[in-house]
Amino acid sequence: MLEILFLLLPIAAGYGWYMGRRSILQRDSQKSKKLSRDYFTGLNFLLSNESDKAVDLFISMLDVDDETIDTHLSLGSLFRKRGEVDRSIRIHQNLIARPNLTAEQRDIAMMELGKDYMAAGFYDRAEEIFLNLVNQDDHSEEAESQLISIYQVTKEWQNAIDVTKKLPKKRQQVFKVTTAHFYCQLADQATDMLVKIKKLQLAIKQDVSCGRAWLGLANIYLDSDQIKECKDSLLQLIDADIALFPDSINIAKQVYRQSSDSEGYEQLLSLALKQGAGASVAIALAEHQIAKNNSDSAEAMMLDNLYRHPTMKGFQHLMKLHIKQAEDGKAKQSLSMLEKLVEQQIKFRPGYRCRECGFPAHALYWHCPSCKHWGSIKRIKGLDGE
Repeated sequence: MLEILFLLLPIAAGYGWYMGRRSILQRDSQKSKKLSRDYFTGLNFLLSNESDKAVDLFISMLDVDDETIDTHLSLGSLFRKRGEVDRSIRIHQNLIARPNLTAEQRDIAMMELGKDYMAAGFYDRAEEIFLNLVNQDDHSEEAESQLISIYQVTKEWQNAIDVTKKLPKKRQQVFKVTTAHFYCQLADQATDMLVKIKKLQLAIKQDVSCGRAWLGLANIYLDSDQIKECKDSLLQLIDADIALFPDSINIAKQVYRQSSDSEGYEQLLSLALKQGAGASVAIALAEHQIAKNNSDSAEAMMLDNLYRHPTMKGFQHLMKLHIKQAEDGKAKQSLSMLEKLVEQQIKFRPGYRCRECGFPAHALYWHCPSCKHWGSIKRIKGLDGE
């Protein structure tokens, strides 16, 4: 009898293991089915615009592990994109409060919460979060980018520069254009002329192609009667950013007039036109020729420029030249009427456009209001522009 019992022990043990395993699988299956039902219920709440109920349900279901954390992060991001920032904050705050998060998961949740605070306009809270993330040895580059974005919004330009200085050399190159504009912003805020010049020179040190800085220096040197420095800055502007040169025509006209250097002014405009400065520079050169009583040369130059680069601006100016030369009569009246119509057309069309997102503007913005890129808004090229 005892021998039979010893033979039955392995069978009993195997049966016990099987029943226990089956019980665990049934429990996991029931849990999975409940989670599936709850998720479908939550999705129905979302589709029915009952977001509060959906948030409460998803938070009550929250059992943080490698499979569910991405779901809740995505849900929080979805609410933020929809403008329901308060619900996104609730999800991320509850996520961070869970004790079983890994360090990496907590940092991701903190990053998302910082973005929530930014979207809600709580910049001080967002700054605190991103500063904590940046101070960690293994922080992500996104934390620094978000911190720089905050300082741009709050116009704390020096703080933004300080963040970029701490970046690795390779990463600093990505922000060199942006950092140059930060220095230009500091120059605009400064009241002392020497401080303005120093900040603009620092901008050029960051990005030698920063046309805004060269234009700013030319303007300061003009106001302080530093003729040579102003001329040098204008020449540097041609090399740095020819698209910005038309915005310096008035500065050039004044500085060369002060130095009685008519020939130098003409050479500057000719050089800029050769480099592709556009119709505004061609018109300025034509007006300079007319002032020298050389109307035929001005008309020939405008015609040549129109053949190569047809623009409404150039066409209008050519009509003005013909109106001055035309005799009184119906032909002159018709030409004058046509010139006014073209002028109105030019006024209504934007003169500038962002090269990143296409945002149109009637004035020059250093920071695109649409895509937030620095230095991307330039004068429009082509028939309606330069």
